[in-house]
Amino acid sequence: MKPKKQIPILNTEQSIVERFDIIAGTFGNKIAIKDGKNALTYRSLQEKANVIANQILSLGSDQKQIAIFLSYGANQLVSLLGIIKSGCAYVPIDTSWPAHRIEFAVTDSSAAAIITDNVNLGQIRSLSHDRVIINIDEIDFRQNTHQPEKYPVADDIIHILYTSGSTGEPKGVYTSHRNQMHFIKRFSEYIRISPDDIFSYYFSIGFSAHAMPSLGALLNGATLAIYNLKKFGFPGLSEFFIKESITVCLMIPSVMRHFRATLEKGFKLEKLRILMIAGESLYYNDILQIRPYLKSSTDIINMYASTEMFLACAFRMKKNTLPNQNIIPIGLPVEGIEIEIQNKDGIECEPNQIGEIIIYSRYAALGYWDKPELSDQDFPPQEDIRRFNSRDLAYRKSDGNIVHVGRGDSMVKIRGQRVDLSEIENCLLYMKDIQEVAAVLKEDPLGNKVITAYYVCRYNRKVEEKVLQTVFLRRLPDFMIPKFLIKLDSLPKTDSGKTDYLSMPDPDWKQISADKEIKHASNPIEDQLVLIFKKHFDVYQIGVQENILQAGHDSLKLFVAFDTIEKTFGIKFDLDSVLKTPTIEAMAVIIKNLQEGKDDH
Repeated sequence: MKPKKQIPILNTEQSIVERFDIIAGTFGNKIAIKDGKNALTYRSLQEKANVIANQILSLGSDQKQIAIFLSYGANQLVSLLGIIKSGCAYVPIDTSWPAHRIEFAVTDSSAAAIITDNVNLGQIRSLSHDRVIINIDEIDFRQNTHQPEKYPVADDIIHILYTSGSTGEPKGVYTSHRNQMHFIKRFSEYIRISPDDIFSYYFSIGFSAHAMPSLGALLNGATLAIYNLKKFGFPGLSEFFIKESITVCLMIPSVMRHFRATLEKGFKLEKLRILMIAGESLYYNDILQIRPYLKSSTDIINMYASTEMFLACAFRMKKNTLPNQNIIPIGLPVEGIEIEIQNKDGIECEPNQIGEIIIYSRYAALGYWDKPELSDQDFPPQEDIRRFNSRDLAYRKSDGNIVHVGRGDSMVKIRGQRVDLSEIENCLLYMKDIQEVAAVLKEDPLGNKVITAYYVCRYNRKVEEKVLQTVFLRRLPDFMIPKFLIKLDSLPKTDSGKTDYLSMPDPDWKQISADKEIKHASNPIEDQLVLIFKKHFDVYQIGVQENILQAGHDSLKLFVAFDTIEKTFGIKFDLDSVLKTPTIEAMAVIIKNLQEGKDDH
């Protein structure tokens, strides 16, 4: 079959909508989105987005922000395109966020309306504060399929993306169509996106990385293949890659490690043309572990990107041409980006000297929504070109390649998601009986990064750990919940009286809680499950009635453990049912019934 002709992006002054309509007009009958057994052509995607846009425009609101609160799948992307076709900015919200974070994003963004579905209608009604609710399940997609009369312009805001904030509340990064078009241009050219490409897509819409594969594919005539990682887990991901003939994939290093752990010997990602890695530091050993499953022609690209800048820097390699160093470089700035490594005095660092990454570009984000002081800190006013103070630390090698070494403030990366530790501290301080707090990133004996929180109670007061866990569950996404909570009589201090984060004691790695009463295994199935979870969660005691997720464990590791369980017992889990009661005791009952051929559901 003759390769389809690529349509280069020549004009970054057009809106995302104009570019999409050119692509939809050229590839109308081609599959744009595959979501399991369902598929949308570019023509049907365009028409559905037009219906959403026309419904938004019929509201006649002066507000320009519309929130997306939908179950995972193609409807999220239909709504995203519909919102920007209406000239509004989309505000993506993950339905798994705690109520406080959802309510904050809706209120802070001044969303005029919220697009939801039947599954999430009840929850969003309780948090919407009488905003207009558009139920996508009640829309007649046969009506009003015409293109809205007016296109957005390059200066219009395209989205507000909420990320962890140093004030203790999330902050919304907002940017324009022009900036997004330039990002798509430099991204498309760097990895040479073709209409023949098939992108994998398994990101939460609340994670800024969703825009890279989704817009990268849909603005170039490629196909976006959706996989629900939370529902189906890592064991099914390899089959998905083969079945959908994935050619381009973006992975966070921690996700790649979990994925690799499920792969069988001899497995090959035969169609994979590009493996992009971003979101966390990438190590030499990571590539050694994944390369047996890659073909020799696969390009491995380590990228440096952020919510404020998207793609800024990249380093390309093959499986057999790795740099001989522990941390893989993030490479050189891409087109339209200049990077300086500056010391604390604002002077450019010498080669191999660590400093802060300062990014200069006309295409940086516009700032933080409704936070002018914070915007001025990170985007200090410049005359001709925008500057972004990234707070990331790096050094430049003598060959010009940049190596990222960590964060310069309280911001850390957990499973590719940016976490401001001060938001966790602020969450603890909501408790009136807590006097002092600290949150740090610790490394356990196996090299895993875990959030550890410390607290000091007010004099003669006591706070139960269960109460603190409940507060975390209500206010924080699961990846931000500390794995260890440690009560101290006082926090260590520096000579100047400040909290000494470097002197925080290590958790007792051998025991999550010495005085914790647990129920032990009572049958052979439970015994085996305990051993499996001990291995995958790196813990030394675990009760059969303990909620695995609420215990603060990494939910990504849970899916890897499921793969081992299925292979051990020769069964196939219905993950939705298991996750409703994720305890060893409940899983043992399900396994017993499956082995006996009973239908317990």
